[in-house]
Amino acid sequence: MNLEKITVESAKKDSSVHFFPCEIKYNGEAEVDRYFNTSIKGCKREDGEEMLTATFRGRPLNGKMERVPSGYTGIIMKEQRRPFTEEEERTVTVTHTFDKFHYWNLDKKPSADDRFSQMLDWVELSKTLHSPTEATVTSSQISNVSI
Repeated sequence: MNLEKITVESAKKDSSVHFFPCEIKYNGEAEVDRYFNTSIKGCKREDGEEMLTATFRGRPLNGKMERVPSGYTGIIMKEQRRPFTEEEERTVTVTHTFDKFHYWNLDKKPSADDRFSQMLDWVELSKTLHSPTEATVTSSQISNVSI
């Protein structure tokens, strides 16, 4: 897959990105402000975290706002032309970037048990696991180890 580099720099910054627990058979711009954002209500939980409720096509949703992990940028890509074969090279452009997004659950309140939250935790854990270590072991520390 080819990503046109120039599109990342020229992409529009978006602050209204939503991750829904369903598949919507539509690709393109949507009037989110007019038809969906008007149904979003916020409330504070006992632990101080803000929870969101909304409706989408009559179905109740529970959600929350999440930030993209530090050092990362969220991107929305668009493929101008679908390839005719699997072997053909694909080219995508970046249309929008974002640093926060809403994620929604259909049947429960968002929690640390959600796969989406676990994925964000994994990004932070992966960064820690793959960062260089600064600790060095001296020969005197090795000789003091007993097995």
